[in-house]
Amino acid sequence: MPMLKFFLALFFGVAIGYGYGWKDAQANEKNAVERLVERIGGESRSMVGNDIDTRYGAGDSK
Repeated sequence: MPMLKFFLALFFGVAIGYGYGWKDAQANEKNAVERLVERIGGESRSMVGNDIDTRYGAGDSK
């Protein structure tokens, strides 16, 4: 009986997730992960660069 509950919950979870994903894909051109990355780190991505020469204007020092 516990195994039946597990598979039933898994089935409903997949069905709900698939329905949500389908509606989201019809409404948006980009997928949910791309939109999340843009919202979290897209605006400040240029401030996080690790190129020391560009950051401090040293240029090519060889």
